[in-house]
Amino acid sequence: MRGCLISLALIAGTGLTAAAAPPTGTEPAAVARSIDKLITLENGENAKTREAESVGDLQFLRRVSIDLNGRIPTDAEIQKYLSWSPSERREKAIEEYLGRDQFADRWAIFFGDLLRVRYNADGGNAFQAFVYEALRNNMPYDVMTRRLLAAAGRAGSQPETGFILGDDADPYAMTGVVSQVFMGVRISCAECHNHPFDSWTREEFYNLAAFFGKTQKVEHRIKMRLIGVFLNERAESMIKWPPQDKAQGKARVDVKPQFPFKLEEGDGPNKHIARFKAKREFEAAEAKAKAQKTGVSVDDLLDGNKSGDLNKDPLDVANENKKDVRKIDLEGDLYRASKLRGDLANYITDPRNRFYSRAVVNRVWAELIGRGFVNPVDDFRDDNPASHDKTLNYLADEFVASGYNFKFLVASVVRTAAYQRGHLANNVPVPEKIEAEKAFTAAPARRMMSETMFDSIVQAGHLFSPKHPPGANLTTVITYTQVPVIVKDDPTKPAPKPKLGGTSGDGMAMMKNEPKMAAPSYDLERGIEVDFKKALKMKDGLDIDKMEAKSAEEIEAEQMMKSGKMPAPGTRIRYISKEVKTLVDDNPVFASSMRMASPAPAGHFLRVFGQTDRATLDDRRDHSPSMRQALMMLNGKLTNEAARVGPLEPVHALLVGPKADIDAAIRLVYREALTREPTATEVADSRTIIKEAGTTLDGIADLRWALFNSNEFRFIQ
Repeated sequence: MRGCLISLALIAGTGLTAAAAPPTGTEPAAVARSIDKLITLENGENAKTREAESVGDLQFLRRVSIDLNGRIPTDAEIQKYLSWSPSERREKAIEEYLGRDQFADRWAIFFGDLLRVRYNADGGNAFQAFVYEALRNNMPYDVMTRRLLAAAGRAGSQPETGFILGDDADPYAMTGVVSQVFMGVRISCAECHNHPFDSWTREEFYNLAAFFGKTQKVEHRIKMRLIGVFLNERAESMIKWPPQDKAQGKARVDVKPQFPFKLEEGDGPNKHIARFKAKREFEAAEAKAKAQKTGVSVDDLLDGNKSGDLNKDPLDVANENKKDVRKIDLEGDLYRASKLRGDLANYITDPRNRFYSRAVVNRVWAELIGRGFVNPVDDFRDDNPASHDKTLNYLADEFVASGYNFKFLVASVVRTAAYQRGHLANNVPVPEKIEAEKAFTAAPARRMMSETMFDSIVQAGHLFSPKHPPGANLTTVITYTQVPVIVKDDPTKPAPKPKLGGTSGDGMAMMKNEPKMAAPSYDLERGIEVDFKKALKMKDGLDIDKMEAKSAEEIEAEQMMKSGKMPAPGTRIRYISKEVKTLVDDNPVFASSMRMASPAPAGHFLRVFGQTDRATLDDRRDHSPSMRQALMMLNGKLTNEAARVGPLEPVHALLVGPKADIDAAIRLVYREALTREPTATEVADSRTIIKEAGTTLDGIADLRWALFNSNEFRFIQ
């Protein structure tokens, strides 16, 4: 169900008319001040809790750059920031970072974890691109949620279907997922028995599951060719009562869908629901007038999609299949919309559903501050109350009143004194530190998430673009490939015993006197970059399906046909290992990790530093240190290439030639890596490192390498 219809439905019956001017809302700065007052009030008897000072200007710049744009600031950004008036620079930095596309990059990682976006799932790449585009267009959070829950159609061309298809449209799995993801309530265990730690019953679980009772995943094929995976609705519900294990021969009947979460009966003290409705009424009237001028649908304008192409949905297949596809009843077969899931989406995103707004506010607060009002962030229950309930409710109400504006929520949090607090000194007793962090009067230690650390190393090491001229890093890479050869000997006779140093009949190289295989690549930082615009094109999902439908034999036959070596029928083939030497210009350029297909492969830098496989609902990023992390930072290609100095980067001019200035080079390296000037002692130590190296360039590389491996670099100060 689309955003316009739902927005208008919320407005209907309120008696409100189209506003001539947008309703005035609370500014993020004012919300931040109110939050700080409420935190102080709720700390109450803990008012004497230790309080950390606010971080300095450059520390704040580094922190807000990491949290809003997913990487540390460049030296140019530092100089621009310092050129602004001290009284305005923090506010200007927030606004600038909020307005960049990198904001969508960084927070798409947050939603990727939350929604368990996986590129290898049905429509996964398009789903990842949809999340990014929704954030770039600042799509209201409730609109995004409804589109994810009510989606129908083919994976890829309808990217929102990726959310439900990620769990194979299993109604029981989706019940637990939707409750935990969107409302912070763990209801899953009530599938088998009444919840042992909360009030949820098995019957309530089934009532909620009934909204997904008709949802199904369908693979459509024509002439044995897969044309797509679809999210569709079946005629009858799968959810029956009593459960199979309790039926004992009794007739099982369809469960009537019921929303078990209590909705507020009236508006809150901040009149947030009335303000929300007034805002949506104005937006609907404004979108209608704009649609008449531009021709873009009202739905797309309300969703934040100005171009109108985010959700195009025509079916397009190979020419040879078009005639057959036209015979399919699109409305009745492939694109039957789900009324049940549409109803559920409305219940969940209803502004009277406090579970919904509190859950996302708590998650964002924890992401930016280091701990939530409720911990774990997705475990809201009576015996796990919020530490600052009034503060949480207030921020949730303001988020609703903003029209579920996600940027407004983030902008409000980063303006609070709580966000801008520093850490307590190391000599403060641990119990006092913990109490201060719980009271939000001191910042807990936060390590950069893996994507941010990756991009920050790339940024500081100037690896987003080449830093060496072409041909400066030529190297020979040896690889081994399996090559098919026709067996010419008599197949009735036993194969000759392979000689040492040769290859066996199955192509496996013998151990003795054989050239060693190239060592496994230590370049574990590469990834598959996703073209978000291309991923949203309607044909992409289909093309992927077709490739997956090919058998290994078909692919092999195609390769041999291309080479002109197609063997005669019945010919025996074996494979041998062939050494391939390739001259490579090893001048690495890295793309942003936030545009990589997610999750990264096992063993990749991102996975080693905490990214999960997003397969399990309760997966959490593990930020604890490990030996694998240390080894990757010490010996990995990313760190070493970032440390190495290239002729095309700024620091090189300070190290070679008539304008050489070692101290200026040291200061630049510190600003680029740690967002601050070095102390006099650090400058002296850096000179020693450079002096002891073979060359000045090697010395600066050693210094950079040491900074990348420091706690100050990895942790958000």
